[in-house]
Formats: sequence, structure tokens, C-alpha cells
Amino acid sequence: MMIQLSSLVYVWKFESKLLLQKEQKNLEYQLDINAKLLLSHLRGLQKELKFLSSLEVMDDLLVKDIDKRIKILLEKKSEDLSEDITLLAMRDGAVVASSSEHYHKDEFLAFNVPIYASFDRLKEIGELLLLYPLKNLRDLTIENPHQKLWLESKVKEGFDTPYTADSIAVSKELTDLLDGWSLHLAYKKKYALGVIKEIEMILIWGSLFSLFSLLLVSWILSKKQIDILHHTQEVLELKRTFLSTISHELRTPLGSILTLIQHLMVSPKMSDSDVDMLRKIENSSEHLLSMINNLLQLSKLESNTMTLQKKSIDLSMVIEEMIELVEPLIDEKELELKRELIGEGREIVTDMHLFQQVVMNLLSNAIKFTEKGSISISLNEQKGFFELVVLDTGIGIAKEKQESLFSEFYQAHMGRHEIKHSTGLGLALSQKVAELINGKIEIKSDGIGRGVRATFRFSSL
Repeated sequence: MMIQLSSLVYVWKFESKLLLQKEQKNLEYQLDINAKLLLSHLRGLQKELKFLSSLEVMDDLLVKDIDKRIKILLEKKSEDLSEDITLLAMRDGAVVASSSEHYHKDEFLAFNVPIYASFDRLKEIGELLLLYPLKNLRDLTIENPHQKLWLESKVKEGFDTPYTADSIAVSKELTDLLDGWSLHLAYKKKYALGVIKEIEMILIWGSLFSLFSLLLVSWILSKKQIDILHHTQEVLELKRTFLSTISHELRTPLGSILTLIQHLMVSPKMSDSDVDMLRKIENSSEHLLSMINNLLQLSKLESNTMTLQKKSIDLSMVIEEMIELVEPLIDEKELELKRELIGEGREIVTDMHLFQQVVMNLLSNAIKFTEKGSISISLNEQKGFFELVVLDTGIGIAKEKQESLFSEFYQAHMGRHEIKHSTGLGLALSQKVAELINGKIEIKSDGIGRGVRATFRFSSL
């Protein structure tokens, strides 16, 4: 119950703020995309305008004024461009031809390009105007119904700011064709923080459930001392069932999400920016799936439902395979790798998957918390027991924190911003797994900045 309450307080104080900051960054990214699309659209209109101005029929009309084809051309082009756009051909400040007879310039955003004589490309004989309706800029649409996209202008009136007190809002100053304008994007907080609210509700219900369980156990102790063990086991079983059920219910839709994301990433319709965004979603989903799998495995270990798959393995060969998997990470950090393993042919009976899980966790931790220096790996045999030692020259662990290293959800380096944190389940799970396969993990450090010595002692099942 205390863990659940602490987790709830942590979510309220820290995770909501972090999620809010992350959502704001996502909004800024979306806003940047919308701004680029808007400016790209307007630039496309200006290119169309420039193309029209380069047609020889334009200067023929402005110079000779003998052909009405330009009016038909402007009307047709205006119809193709849609969006109630009006096109004007002008000479000496006067309108020569127009795609529409009725318009008010105050209701439009005007773009103009000069028209040059076909016989002299340096001689300007008039200009072509494109009038873009301001109403199109007042009602910007966006796919997410809980988000609002709008424009503000220092040069045009009638662009009001919507109510955003209950929203996360970001803004961007525009340039080029919309100089003096700014684009804004708001997302209602109750939807932006929907995920954290669901987590809070799960923790609240979990806390209430634990409180109810505690009261029930207290009542049983006072009324029926003889039944205390039976009822306590019932409560623990309910908790394990709750964890297992929640993990299963979360893992199934998350697997579907990952499948859909991977399908979209290979779609030819996706742009590079879309693929980058999907890749970020995929990484976050895989991290969440890993957390859920850890919770599920923890539930199985606590309920003693984990089944061992015993088989004979070559120790040195299996450990070498684990080292090969993490070598790219070691090389990426430019660390020195030292190894001293007993020769091949030394076999033991164990669960290979669980054994690899323990070894991989110790290697990953050493790499994660070491920025320079070396990582040493040694395997020895002592009186029927084997001893795998992973020694690093990393940031070390404060002595007062070493007793809690194998506690669930505990993170010794939580205050260090340069370290990417996880759920704090890695060592707790590894210790339980190690005990299941006749082993034990010991973590020792002389203090901060003095590295860590991780020892895994085990024997054959």
C-alpha cells in the first residue's frame, strides 16, 4: 500500500509535470508541421500567380487591350484553385481583368507579382494579384477534435483568440508570405494528460484495494486468529491476480499498436518526418511493453507459477554470446572490454533463458552506468559453485543505498539527470530469477565514482 501511495504521489508531483512538458514539445512539433504546410500552400498559390503573369497573353492584353481571353483564363484558374480565390490583372493601378466582379480587398490577403513584356523581359507593364480570402485563415481545421489551431495577425483585424485557459498552448511567429502573423496550437489538458489520469486512477483504486485488504486482515486478526494465514494468502493472491490481469490486458492492445505502427512505417505513403514520428512512438511502446512484461514476470515469480525449462548448457559459450550482444554498446561508449572465462566444455543444468536474463541485466547495468574506463568480465569455479563477476569503473553507488538495491521500483541514481531511468525492477527481478535457478547476486561499491562489482554465484540445478 505504501508503494502504491508513494507511486501516486510521485505521479502527481513529477510524472504529470514531465508528461505536460513532453506533450508541449509534441504540440510544438505539430505546430511547426502545420505552419510549414500553411506556408507551403500559400507559396504554391504564389507560384501559380507567377506562372500566370509569365504568359504572353497577359502582356498582349495589358499593352493592346484587344483580347478578352485573359478574363476567361483568370476565371478558369480561379475555379481550379478553388478556396474562393480572386485573380486580378492590373495596369497603372487599374483593373484590366478579374475572375470575379464582386469583391472587397479588405476581406482578402493579397499576393502580387509583376508582369513583364514578352518582347522585353526587363520592362514591367502591369501586375497580377491573387486575393486569398481571410475567412479561410480564420477557420483552420485539424484532425484531433480536442486541439485548436488558429492564426493571429498584427496587420489584420478579426482574428480572435479562443479560450485556452484549460489547454496546453504553443505558438510560432511566421515569416515570408505571412510576416506579422503568428500560428497557435492548443490541446485541452484533460485529453493531453489522459494517460497519466488513467495511471492515477489505477493507483488510487489499487491504494483503496490495499487499504480495504489491510482493514480486512486487521479484522480477521482480532476476530479469528486461527484463520489469519488463510486470509492473508487470499489477499496476496488477489493482488497477484490483479497485477497479472492488468499486465495481460495492457499487453494485448499494446502489441496491436506496435504491429500497426510497424505496418505504417513501411507504407510508401509515409514521409520521412512521419516515419521519424512513428519510430519515436514505436520506441516508447516497446519500452512500455518491456515494463509490462517485467510486471507480469514479477507476478509469476511471486505466485510461484514460473516453470523451469532445464537443459544442459556450455557456460562459457552462453556468456560469450551475451557479451557479443552488448559489444556494440561498449564500442559506442569507447570502453575497454576485459574478459577472463574458463575454457569451453564446462556444462551445467539450468534454465538457459532465465540464466541469460540475469547475465544480460548485469552487463547492461555496467554499460549503462559507465561513461569511461573499462568493464571486466570473469568466470571462475569454486567448490562446486560458479562465480561470474562483472566489474566496471562507472559512477558507483553510495554505501547507504546498497541495502535497497534489490527492492522493487528502487532506483539508486534517480536524482542524476544524465542517467536514463527505468522502472527499478531490473535487479529485483534478477535476484528472484537467480534464486529460482540456485543462484544469488551481490552488488558492492566503495562509493560514488568508484565503480561497481556485481557477483553472480550459481550452481547446477
